[in-house]
Amino acid sequence: MHWLLEIFESKSDQARLVAILVSAVVAIFVVLLNQWFVAKRARKELLISKIEELYVASSEYVSACRNILYALKKEDEHRSEHGYFNPPRRLVDEIGDSLSKIEMICGLYFPEIDFDPDKYRIWNMEIIKAAEKGTVPPEAEGYLMHEDAWLHVRTSRATLDILCGDLMRQYGR
Repeated sequence: MHWLLEIFESKSDQARLVAILVSAVVAIFVVLLNQWFVAKRARKELLISKIEELYVASSEYVSACRNILYALKKEDEHRSEHGYFNPPRRLVDEIGDSLSKIEMICGLYFPEIDFDPDKYRIWNMEIIKAAEKGTVPPEAEGYLMHEDAWLHVRTSRATLDILCGDLMRQYGR
């Protein structure tokens, strides 16, 4: 330590030391501030990409729901030999996969969103359950069940659009 005092004995050397120390502190501060901005921008870009994935998954969900309801109208194509409706497995899987993806994205990246996948499950469409069981409801009841299923699809689309829109406004700026 004594040698340090000898090196910076003169006033000009001490001024140079202070200048070097101030420069080092400013440089470290600038590097840390830059890292903070880079991390913040990277987080924002990640969240925007996850919002895009969420929107795609919600569109896939709604599309699969619509296609199952369309398949229900194709009498012979998706019926078992006993007359039961067999929803196309691919569409049922798409619904489940889409819901899992939405739930995962919301849980990992947007925990403030209380996403309940049970509100979107295929069993919320009574007409599908009745068709799978092979029960034929009376015409008026069947019509109402079919309309309720379409209402479920429209409501799900609107709810998911609002969810994605809110996230876009919150994180897209």
